[in-house]
Amino acid sequence: MSKVLLLAGLCVSLLTGCWDQNILKDVKLVMTTGFDLTSDGKVMNTITIPTFKGGGEGTKETVSHVVSGKGDTSRDIRREINLKISGEFDASKLIVLLVGEEFAKQDIYSGLDVFYRDPRGSLVANVAVVKGQAADLLNLHLKEKSSMSEYLNGVFESAQVNTVIPRQTRPMFSDFFDPGTDIVLPLIEAQEKEAQIIGLAMFNGRHYTGHYLTLQESILYMLMANHKSKKAWIKVKVDENQVPQRKNFIYINVLKSKRELKVTAQNPDHFSVNLRLDIKVEILEDSEDHLESEEKINDLNNKISQEMTKNANQIIKKMQKANSDSLSIGRQIIAFHHDTWEKINWKEEYQNVNFEVKVDAKITKHGIFN
Repeated sequence: MSKVLLLAGLCVSLLTGCWDQNILKDVKLVMTTGFDLTSDGKVMNTITIPTFKGGGEGTKETVSHVVSGKGDTSRDIRREINLKISGEFDASKLIVLLVGEEFAKQDIYSGLDVFYRDPRGSLVANVAVVKGQAADLLNLHLKEKSSMSEYLNGVFESAQVNTVIPRQTRPMFSDFFDPGTDIVLPLIEAQEKEAQIIGLAMFNGRHYTGHYLTLQESILYMLMANHKSKKAWIKVKVDENQVPQRKNFIYINVLKSKRELKVTAQNPDHFSVNLRLDIKVEILEDSEDHLESEEKINDLNNKISQEMTKNANQIIKKMQKANSDSLSIGRQIIAFHHDTWEKINWKEEYQNVNFEVKVDAKITKHGIFN
């Protein structure tokens, strides 16, 4: 019996305890944060902290407490904010990180570094550029009865499902130091009592270029980047002079999308990219009813293909003007033409790359009307 007790005591002594506890009552969970550049060149950080208050009939309603601080670095501001809140600043549950456009144009990484270096930091958060100031958006009085973090997380989730913005499944840290790609981030704008995603902000390295893709362009870009989600509704112009104006457009939903990408880079003096996108679509809205015969359906297939090909090439021109390799062409050259990659400066060569882009659309669902 004494041997059993001795063995049990030895086992207990080897068990580890919770030496690094993070008690919830001792911290303030920061769910949303935003960075802005002030007129004097300093950094302003605005955070939202969810709090709970009693509602009708004993229910609980989530609200947000907004706190701001200003300093030279993110860590400098965090120290200041710590002195303003009743608990320790804790970003382990961060779900939304916003940067004002002027801050993003300088170097977006300077706002993210403090989170990446914290072992308890949230590495996969919804990161977006705010048109204007992030602080203005975080101080909105929302129509919806929810916390700011919950509301914004829902806005991003809806845009991801609709193939408007990419789903951020990994930290951007690796992309910042990858010479063969540039990131795109959601561009969001504060309105009177709500926020709206208006497109995708294009980056060159760690800097926002000031150029962005519109909402419609963002969906087509996502298909070109092979990032289709559950739905992809696109407005397509198929006529010019119909009256009323709405008869010039149809709405389609992309059911399936297949991308073929070929990069030619054997010669350091000449690069070419051939991108073909084959899509299967359903008609969501067609006020002119172009679907009454096989001939008209084929004609509509051609019109959709031509219009989307034209729009896809306009997107490429925008990306090259911004010098933003958001389709990761450089990564293809690194992987398959590494000898050529070693001889070039990709940031100088990218804008001169010859792109050939073609979209082939085929209507496979007409709706129950036809």
